[in-house]
Amino acid sequence: MDRRTLDQIFDPFFTTKGPGEGTGLGLSVVHGIITNHGGSIRVYSERGKGTAFHMYFPAAEAVREAAPKAAPTGSRQRSEHILYVDDEEGLVLLAIRLLKRLGYRVTGFVDPSLALEEFRRRPTEFDAVVTDLSMPQMSGFDLAEQILAIRPGTPVVISSGYVRPEDQENARRIGVYQLIQKPYTLEQLEKTFDLYFVRATAPADLPQQ
Repeated sequence: MDRRTLDQIFDPFFTTKGPGEGTGLGLSVVHGIITNHGGSIRVYSERGKGTAFHMYFPAAEAVREAAPKAAPTGSRQRSEHILYVDDEEGLVLLAIRLLKRLGYRVTGFVDPSLALEEFRRRPTEFDAVVTDLSMPQMSGFDLAEQILAIRPGTPVVISSGYVRPEDQENARRIGVYQLIQKPYTLEQLEKTFDLYFVRATAPADLPQQ
């Protein structure tokens, strides 16, 4: 990369790809995750030779026993089927691995049109949908709108690196369950799902918190 490109690679929505080929959020998300953990990322690049990314994280001063994790809402057993959609393949693979560790079943797509086709083919098999907002061919709002037309009431969570007030309004209009900002943590997604599914399965004669 030349110096001008190198100076902008972590800026949200900056991309050297053509229209519809990339959102420019991948490296911005990586940078956010690393800095949130107290680390840093350094890049060396020389045109015609290649690029190297070096990621640094603070070392623990001592090994300590992990604190027992608080029981999720309702201490429920997770088994729901999640449809996960993002045009960044690395994020899809990571989400599948992490959500499966929590007990969820996950089907992932990098192409929103294929995800919609799969949902249309078997709409009752998915308990929730997580989708990126800015994607080629179809935005997260477009995908959510079509999914909710197929099966109204489906909990759809949309994620975005930059959430504008008009995005919040659009989410409410369509009926999106949650609009969350990238980079989000697994705990945020876990809490979002637990809150919805516990309420959905609570007996009608019991008050819902």
